[in-house]
Amino acid sequence: MVLSVTSIMIFSKSHAQPELGECLIPCQEKVFNQIEKWQKAWRAKNYQEMRRYADLMLSYDQECPHALYLYGETAVRGGRLREAEAAWSKLLEKCPDYKSELLFYAGVVLIENGKVAKGTDLLQRYIQHPDREPAFYKEARIIISQVDIEKTLRNKPVLFDPKPLEKICTHADEYLATISPDGMFCFFTRRTKEIDRRSGPVPTERIVERFSYARRLADGTFERGQPLPSPFNQKYNEGGPSITADNRELYFTICELLPTGYQNCDIYFSVFSGETWSEPKSVGDHINRPDSWESQPSVTANGDWLYFASNRKGGQGGLDIYRCYRLPTGEWSTPENLGPIINTPKDEKSPYIHSDGVTLYFSSNGHGGIGGMDIFFTQMNPQSQAWSLPTNIGYPINTESDEVGLIVSIDGAKGYISSDKIKGKGGWDIFYFELPANVRPEYTRLITGRFTEEGGQPPGNVQVRIKNVESTQESTARVDTVSGEFAVAVKSKPDEDLILIAEKEGISFTSRYIAAEEHSASTGAIVDHSSIEIKKLKRGQEYRLNDINFETNSYTLDKRAIRILEEFYEFLKTNKTIHIEIQGHTDNIGTREDNLILSDRRAKVVYDYLVQKGISPARMTHKGYGPDRPVATNQTEEGRSLNRRTVFVINNL
Repeated sequence: MVLSVTSIMIFSKSHAQPELGECLIPCQEKVFNQIEKWQKAWRAKNYQEMRRYADLMLSYDQECPHALYLYGETAVRGGRLREAEAAWSKLLEKCPDYKSELLFYAGVVLIENGKVAKGTDLLQRYIQHPDREPAFYKEARIIISQVDIEKTLRNKPVLFDPKPLEKICTHADEYLATISPDGMFCFFTRRTKEIDRRSGPVPTERIVERFSYARRLADGTFERGQPLPSPFNQKYNEGGPSITADNRELYFTICELLPTGYQNCDIYFSVFSGETWSEPKSVGDHINRPDSWESQPSVTANGDWLYFASNRKGGQGGLDIYRCYRLPTGEWSTPENLGPIINTPKDEKSPYIHSDGVTLYFSSNGHGGIGGMDIFFTQMNPQSQAWSLPTNIGYPINTESDEVGLIVSIDGAKGYISSDKIKGKGGWDIFYFELPANVRPEYTRLITGRFTEEGGQPPGNVQVRIKNVESTQESTARVDTVSGEFAVAVKSKPDEDLILIAEKEGISFTSRYIAAEEHSASTGAIVDHSSIEIKKLKRGQEYRLNDINFETNSYTLDKRAIRILEEFYEFLKTNKTIHIEIQGHTDNIGTREDNLILSDRRAKVVYDYLVQKGISPARMTHKGYGPDRPVATNQTEEGRSLNRRTVFVINNL
């Protein structure tokens, strides 16, 4: 076991001079002369002299308890834990009650040396000792807890079969990766050797890091990838990216070596216009500080929260994880520390907030694990904003080495991690693996699409809401005012339907019903609604009520139709001056008379529902037109489906 923080060095770094214990076994007189010299060297912080005098003590008397104790102290300070174990174990055999702290010291050394059972036994004895020190008592309990956690993790290994990302992974180093929420892009750093042709008559090799990206190909794999174009890769040490679901805002770290020799890291972002990336811009001086390290940003898919790691003053200790939210101005709020549930007096870093907006993965050496930095999983309660106790994602994903930088696919099935310890193509590679079921995020779907106004004009400032049919939970999407493109991550049950509502002053009711079955194994949890046209309110204009469908020869409203009409009711309630005619239309299959009756009944059932909800009958009429007003040919199924429609026409604004 590797104790993540220097428990073993707590006593060795103490400013208090080590005190000798008590034992009835006598020491030869000349040992005491060396003890005085050792103590003088300790006060002078002269390790070489300490070691010389410790060696002399044992050469004079190998049975002397004080010599054994100080030899162990010296060995620990020099990192020679096997020698410390031998000296202290012998001392405890001879003098079990030499001093209470020795139980703690020797217990930690034994655990570090892999003798966990014996070490834990000594720590248990220390906990029960009447002369225990409060600080060591607390640390001993923490270590025993860590030992128990490690034992549990090792006894219940999770499935872990990592595979390198083909094509991206090469004999060069690839690391610091992220996958865009839609799974279409991988951003990463590639470190290679390049010939420096400006180095003189005999060109030399140099190590070069390139901030890179790769597109996903039709077969599901990624291309090899290439460096990001200007303004990236110009003069900065940059990487560690995170990107919003619309693939437009890229957050990353830039590190610069200051004249003082301090390497300062800050968080920047760049915006994609559809053709080029903007110049990197700082997320703000209230986040990036000159006297602290801000790095490893993770932005939520919807772009409303930004998580990052920092060693700024005022935290829980070491590196902590912070977050801030997007203000109405587009700027970021003052960062808040995630608190003691997540952050410990040790280090927490590499946050990754999943597209569900509530599941956080991070690395820590302050929570119980296998050793070094382990990866943990926690979820936030949206109502209370409280985080669950972090869960170690399991062994052998976590090992004695440091594991950092986990990212997770939107459907929660795959984890991605960079490592140079797993066999891959060579050096650092990016691996993917099946994520254990108990540490997966909430089920999330990515809804994408593009709005246009009539004639294909830019939609301007459109507000988009996505409602969960069962829970009525609501999400909002940011729409690009020029391109009209949007992407929003929505938590839902796998079998739950959604409703999309677009709103803008002066436009008509626009909605889409998104059935659970609209995504498939081939697309994961991504639903693409492509182009959605929004129309301005005009007298005499026909507007289709999308997804108001009926069974053949039926005029009964199904669940889908009712949910759409509930939203249409809200639209009419807000736009109080609008008067409408509700119309039913059919294709030409069957007799005209039957279609006229059926279409009239379908229009009336919509009318009746809205009246029952509270819309005044004075604002509405209804009529069925059968097959008389087609909007497409009846010669094809596609055309007939367009003709089978329920619409409303504005009579008065």
